[in-house]
This record gives sequence, C-alpha cells and structure tokens, in this order.
Amino acid sequence: MQQQDQQFKTVKVKSNFHQFQLLPNRQIHRYKIELTIYSDINAQKAITTYRQKLTESLNTFYCINLNIYSPTKIATQVLGGLNDVDEIQNVATLKFVESVEGGIKLQQILARIVKQIMSTQQGMVQIGRDKLFWPKKSHSFHDHKFEIWEGVQIVQKQFGVVIDCAYKILRQNTLLDDLSITKEVDRYDGMIVMTKYNQKFYRVDLIETGMSPKDIFITENGEQTTFKEYYKQRYNLKLNEKQPLIKTTLKIKGKQEEKVIYLVPELCQLTGLSDNVKSNFSVMREVAKITKPNAYDRIDQSEKFAKQINSTVKKGSNTNLLDTWGLKLNSVSMNVEAKTVRPGSLIMGNENIDLSSSNLNLDQQTQKKMYQVPEQKLVWVLIHYYKEKGQEAKKLLLENMKQAISEYQFYGFYSQPIIRQLQEERDKALLQLCDDLYKESEQKQQKIEFIIFLLPGQKKNSRLYRCAKFISLQKIGCPSQVVLEDTLTKNTRSIVNKIMVQICAKLGGVPWAIDKLPKLFQQQHTMICAAECYDRLHQTKHLAFCSTVDKNMTKYHSQIQKGADYKGDNLKKSLIKAMEVYKEKNTVFPQIIIIYRDGVSDGQIPVVLGDEFPQYDQAIKQINPQSKLVLVICNKRVAGKFYQAGHRPDNPASGTIVDSKEICEGQQPNFYLISQMTRQGTSQPTLYKILHSDIPNIENDIKVLTYKLCWLYYNFAGPIKIPAPVRYAHCLCEFIGSRYQRTDKDPFIPVEELVKKGVLFYI
Repeated sequence: MQQQDQQFKTVKVKSNFHQFQLLPNRQIHRYKIELTIYSDINAQKAITTYRQKLTESLNTFYCINLNIYSPTKIATQVLGGLNDVDEIQNVATLKFVESVEGGIKLQQILARIVKQIMSTQQGMVQIGRDKLFWPKKSHSFHDHKFEIWEGVQIVQKQFGVVIDCAYKILRQNTLLDDLSITKEVDRYDGMIVMTKYNQKFYRVDLIETGMSPKDIFITENGEQTTFKEYYKQRYNLKLNEKQPLIKTTLKIKGKQEEKVIYLVPELCQLTGLSDNVKSNFSVMREVAKITKPNAYDRIDQSEKFAKQINSTVKKGSNTNLLDTWGLKLNSVSMNVEAKTVRPGSLIMGNENIDLSSSNLNLDQQTQKKMYQVPEQKLVWVLIHYYKEKGQEAKKLLLENMKQAISEYQFYGFYSQPIIRQLQEERDKALLQLCDDLYKESEQKQQKIEFIIFLLPGQKKNSRLYRCAKFISLQKIGCPSQVVLEDTLTKNTRSIVNKIMVQICAKLGGVPWAIDKLPKLFQQQHTMICAAECYDRLHQTKHLAFCSTVDKNMTKYHSQIQKGADYKGDNLKKSLIKAMEVYKEKNTVFPQIIIIYRDGVSDGQIPVVLGDEFPQYDQAIKQINPQSKLVLVICNKRVAGKFYQAGHRPDNPASGTIVDSKEICEGQQPNFYLISQMTRQGTSQPTLYKILHSDIPNIENDIKVLTYKLCWLYYNFAGPIKIPAPVRYAHCLCEFIGSRYQRTDKDPFIPVEELVKKGVLFYI
C-alpha cells in the first residue's frame, strides 16, 4: 500500500560514497585454467606451479575462486604439464573467457584491490577488516592517561568505497597497571586490549589467575617454551613473573574452528575510556571535539583519503596500483537524491506540537501536558535516606512534584505518599525496611502501586540501585523510580517534570503520541514487535520481546525469558504470547505483525532468515494464519554518512531517507534513515532492510512508520536513532541481564503480576 507523495519531500544530500571508474579504453579480463584432466585441486596446483609464468604474461593478476582476473589481455596460452603419475600428460592452459564490466565479478576484484590498498598505507595501523589509523596523529590526554588515534574506515561497496573518519581510544596504562589497582579480575571480561609489541587487538575472554609468564606453551614451530622466555627471545622484553595471563579466542581464517591464545597483561594496553573519565564532563567535552567532527571536516577527510588511495603504489615498485588496473576512484564524494518524511505532530493533552515548527523546543513543550495519564488513584511510597541531604532532597522532590502533578493534571497518585526513612546505606537495611512496609500494607489491605527511592550516590553508580529495583520487581511487584539526591540540586523543576513523564509511562499512561501514522496500519489491527538478546561472556542469557497493544503504538506488553536466545523456539513462544495479549486487549488478533530486529549485519541475514523467521512463521500459522508478517532488520553500525548539500555541508533534517539504487545494495528493499536531531558532530544513519513482507508494495509505509516510531521513546524528548519498540527491547534485556546474578535466592526477574500490568517498568 503506497503512501501518498505528500508524506515525502525530495531533497539532495551529499554522501561519503566514492565511485570507482574504469578509465576509457581499459578493461579487466577473466581467464580460466583448462586441463586435460580437470579438477579444482589440479587447477589450483597449476596456478601455484605457474604463478611466475602468469605474472610474466599478465603483469598483475588476482586469483578469485579459481578465476584469474587481469587488466592485461592475452591470447590462449599453454602453461605446461603437471607432474602427474598418470600415463596421460595433464596439460594446463590459460584461456581467455570474457571482459568484466560490472556485477559480482567486478565487486570481487574491487574488494581485493581495496584490501591491497589498505595493506600498502605507510605509517598506518590496520585494525579489523576496514579501519586504518595514524598513531603519529594521536591526541594525548596525559593527565588522564589516554590518547586518541585518528584514522579512516574504508568499506567496499558494489560501486566503490565508503570512506569515513574513525577514532581509537587507547589508555596509556597497561592491563596489569589497572589490575594492580582494582584487584577485580572479572571486570575485564569482554574488554578490548592492544598488544604494545605489534599493535594488534584482542577481546579478553577471561583473566586466568592460575597461570603466569612462567607457564609453558607450544609455539607455531612446535617448540616448547615459557611465555617469559618467548618474549625475551623474540621482542627482547623482560616480564614480571607475578601476573596472571589473558585468555582470548581467535577465529581461524577460512575455517569454522577457533583457537585459544594467552596474552601478558603487562604488554597489553586497555582501550576505551575509564569510568572516571566518562564521568568527567570537561574531559568528555574535549574528547567530543575530536571524535565528533562536523559534516565539513568529515567530507574533507573522506575526499583527502580518496586522493591518497588514487596515488597508492604497489609494494616493492613505483607503479600506481589503480593505474595498473585501469581504475580511478572519484575523489569527490557522491551527491544522491533523498527525501524527508513530514514529521506531523506530537499529540499531547489538549494541544499538539507541530514537529516541523522552527521554534521547536521539546524539552519544554513536552513538560506541559500528557496525552493519557492514569485515572485511578494509586498508593505510592517515598523512601529516602535519613541524613540531612536526604531530608532536603525529599522536601525538594515533594514540592516540585506537587507543582508538576497540578500542571500535568496527573492525579493518579493519592496526594500524600507513604514516607519511610532509610537509616543505613546497605542492601540489608533497605530490604528489611521494604519487607516491613509490605507487611504493613497487607495488614491494611492497601496495595502499593509505585515506589520512589530517593537515594545517595552518583549517576549510574548508586550503591543501592540494584537492591531497590530487585525489591520492586520481586518483593512487591510494582514499578519504581530511583532518584539520586544530587540530581535534584540543579534545574530541579525540569528534572522532576521529566521524572513525571517516566512515572506516567511506568504506570501505564502515555506521555505523548504521534499523528499521521500510515493509514494501512491504522485501518487494520497492527502490532509492532522487537526482540533483543542479552548475551555477555560468563553471564546468563536473556531474551527480551516487546510488542505494542494499542492503535497508537504507545503501550506495550514486555516479556523476558531467562536463559534464552534467538534459537530453538524462544521467539515462537514470545510471538504467540504477544498475539494472545493483543487479542485480550483488542478482542481480535493483529492483522499485521511488524517485527524489527536490531544489530543485524549483512553476514547475519542468512541466520535471521534460517533460524528466526521460521519461528515467527510457525507462531502465526499456529495462532492466526490470517495475520500478515513483515520482518525488518536494522543496523546502526554503518559507515555511510549523509549531509545537506550546499556550500557548507551540515547534518540533514530529521526524517531524511536515502533509498537511492546507486547506494542501496542487495536483493531486499532497504533504506537509510536519519531520524535524530544532531546538534554536535555528525548524524549517524541507521540502515533498514525489509527481509520479508506478506504485503506487497509496503516499502513507503514502512519508511514512514519507522520514522514515526522513533518519536515514541519516553526517556527522551525528541526522535531517537531507532524505533521505540527496538529501544524498549534493548532497555529491558540490559536492565535485567546486566543485573541478574545466579547466586540470588530470588532471581532478578519481574514477577508475573508486574508483567501483566503492561507497563514500561524498566525505562
């Protein structure tokens, strides 16, 4: 069902996509090896045996899947015989097949050329498959013991390459330095380290405290030696014997196998920023100046490196690599046609907010009225710390909440909360206090519906946060809000207003909705779903599944499965439950089911289609075969960037969609969407692909819907980078998964009563 053109406005954008072009009168040619007795093994043997002869005849060539490609055209040539034991002489011949002008064969050649270009960049360190860094262009923060390397990311596409800025943060202390301070071996699981002696990067699986540099291992040559002796002999490095080893797993190239290797903490630099630096506003502002360049600087870097690629010479010669192949990379990045979705309006209480207004200030405008607030009076509790600071914070919170409740007309609470003081900043004290409170409420037959914990501590680091949430999830079974005392010291009224927005969503209200959703999804019962898996090393897996239950796509049923991932029938169970809950709320099953799946790269698409899609298909066939399924994947980690075209490039408007066939590859309909409003640095687009649709011609409706959903996340006033259901699924699995501990007597999982309330208890 195509949307009307009024939903879109056509615009031009500049990109960081650069096209390769074959020079006039130049071609790339494909050859095959012919044999008297052909087999792939013998063909590969012939290429290896006659490599020197091939180089002399063709000057340069690539062998890809037993095809030989070269910019040089020659006639059929007999290479010679293979040393076979058979009586018949197996003669190898190089035969011209065709000239390559485009398609998958040219893409393979370009991929090989890009790989060769990356390996020839002098003074640069390659990290991963597609990033190069200049260690000499580092920005040092000596006082905070870290540095930032500048670099580029080069991603090969069917038409050429995407070139973007890249940055790597390296701490100047080693893992051993850090370990000697923290004494916490578990905190390094999953971190990335760089080996100082050869500048390679590895993920930490485990700190092996039972091992040391005195341990013996077998080298690649099959010799036995200790780690201490190996590093002394190979790198002339003397190691401290009193340190553990780092266990890391490497994938063996071209195989499904993995191998375990051990690294020495003393020789490994940590990457990324420490928690102390992240909490330092002034340092983070300086970091942002480097790592978040504006559009003009990004384009400048992209075009400068494109020129550098054009001047790349082959290793061991002065020959220009691209000239040899008759290619040129356009140093000026591509301009492409795009379109913007008209955002419409946010629907508040008695007034709407025009999102296309030039005077838009959502932080203020969303703090006046809410779309739908809880109607019934609910019993709520305020728990605060007994010290003077806690008393002051309590007074500030209650005064400002009273004003906010009046302005929002949020009368879902009884006017006065049940107030309790916490005497000790300990989990045991908080558990005992809430246990007594719960017993008291049962005696009075007065059910607690919401708790505000006003606690001491720093942002994201409150000592009692996990315990408070555990109490509300498991012990009492109600939503809760943790407020830190320090957050109320500045801009108190504005902060309390934002807290009230969260409280509304946690109690089943709707802070705001959005208008002009695609008619197709308004005329038919439509359920939007998103799945996310928490999968961290040495931690319990959790599968989160969030699904809408209302016409405005603002209310959710949220499920969490302990020990589950995307495999088996976990997604099938989740979708069946979501469909049943939708019917409970609406008396009918959803006619259209749209499922968003985040974090899927091109390489993972076969897994999604092979393991996940069949589960959804089976669920629908089992519950309601008439339901139509649409499966959309999103990928936030894309190198592509887009800018408003003009004399001084800038970030494109929120709602910009790029779906030009020039740059959107693949069989599935796909598009880039820039949904967020970026005021610093450069907007990061998200790439969406419609993997499956039971409804034909749905692409434009999905584009509009996807953008509209980005406005409906109630932890932020404005559009976010991904649709709200995707973000909620991520929040739920992180909220539970990161705090779940196997040792808990009662697991960190919401009780069924809380799940049934259908509220966003985890935001």
